[in-house]
Amino acid sequence: MLSSSSEPCAHWLQQFSSVQIPVLRVTRDALASWQAVPDRVSANALADVILRDPLMTLRLLTFVTQRLGSRLKTPVETVTAGLVLVGIEPFFREFAGLPVLEERLAAQPGALAGALQAIERSHRAACFAAAFAVHRLDEDAEVLHQAALLDNFAGLLLWCEAPEQALEMAARQQADPGLRSAEVQQAVLGVEVAELERGLMEAWGLPPFLRSMTDPKLAVHPGPHSVMLAVRIARHSQAGWDNPALPDDFTELGVLLNLAPVAAEQLVRLADA
Repeated sequence: MLSSSSEPCAHWLQQFSSVQIPVLRVTRDALASWQAVPDRVSANALADVILRDPLMTLRLLTFVTQRLGSRLKTPVETVTAGLVLVGIEPFFREFAGLPVLEERLAAQPGALAGALQAIERSHRAACFAAAFAVHRLDEDAEVLHQAALLDNFAGLLLWCEAPEQALEMAARQQADPGLRSAEVQQAVLGVEVAELERGLMEAWGLPPFLRSMTDPKLAVHPGPHSVMLAVRIARHSQAGWDNPALPDDFTELGVLLNLAPVAAEQLVRLADA
């Protein structure tokens, strides 16, 4: 059941409750090319394609939790595990004829550009989170990569389903870069995107571990802290490496990874190569 303490949040939750999440055209095409030969496809190869697309990742995890979650003793936390449970051939049956992001927003090129930019930022954050996890020898590297990939999925859905509002928020911040994102979101949507995202995670039954990765109260723990820093560095470096906030990011990352700030920066740039 969709619920929220705020009416605007409840409105957006209701609007997203039955949304057909689109995927990138390249994802649709890759899946279509394999559909005729499912016996030649492994769960790992399929996961590699899905994890390049936060929309497809979200779509699969939502499907798994809603269709299989009640039968499982432990929640499914990764795309690979979800694919193993669903099975390759059933996956292709369930995910045939997917809606495509580029087609849905073809008449709104500004919104499409915003969505693609958000996807690129999510992909970079995921690469950073994976690199930090590998450096820390964290066994949850795949989950952390996935958590960073999905960190801003509600904002991405706004580009898809409410492009006018998403464009207005972007225009306001471009006109006044000093505006906080939360202020703009409250003004345009009546709710912060982070609150909306938490509501969607609960409503869709997304894995508890994934939900914990976005809980500010848990940011002191290494896993959530890695995701938070990966997302922040991806955002600060999106327009280049001269953002004045980045030195502080690298210093904080160095403390987390037991590296000098310059070495932390080198690790980030290598992950971005």
